[in-house]
Amino acid sequence: VGNAVEHITAITVAMKNKMDLAMGIAIGSCTQISLFVVPIMVLVGWALEKDMTLNFPPFEIQLFFLSVITVAVVISNPTTNWLLGSLLIETYLMVALGFYFEKVKDF
Repeated sequence: VGNAVEHITAITVAMKNKMDLAMGIAIGSCTQISLFVVPIMVLVGWALEKDMTLNFPPFEIQLFFLSVITVAVVISNPTTNWLLGSLLIETYLMVALGFYFEKVKDF
């Protein structure tokens, strides 16, 4: 729930044309999830005797690197237009379709 509130706040401040703050909130929230919540979930899984590891499938690792490159491109350019926004939405849809059709193998 906290992560959803952060994203709503980022959208709200972006609508008020405060893009630096919006990007800081969105990137900070994603960094918090990747560096804190995922390892904590692995530890909770071990405590509950559920097999949870950080052994991600190759497709997910490739998407992680793609997302890092995408964020770097978006942040490096101080101005934007509708074309960049539409490309970001298209990228999001392609990632969603990739996860939908991904065949996960048990390790």
